[in-house]
Amino acid sequence: MRRIIGLVCLVIGVLLILKGRTIPEDLAHRVKYFMPGLPRYPDTYCYIGGGLLIFCGLLAMLWPRRKL
Repeated sequence: MRRIIGLVCLVIGVLLILKGRTIPEDLAHRVKYFMPGLPRYPDTYCYIGGGLLIFCGLLAMLWPRRKL
């Protein structure tokens, strides 16, 4: 079960990193995120979240199982 959750975390992490790479950097994007209260660089949040999910997924998949 833990390996399945780790695999799901890996896939979602990779998708988040790919989403961060494809966020457009055009004028409409900059105007939209210029408003107060909105995150200024959402691609950075995608990179951080994706990296954390990949790390947790690898940790879950590679951590040794307990023997009863």
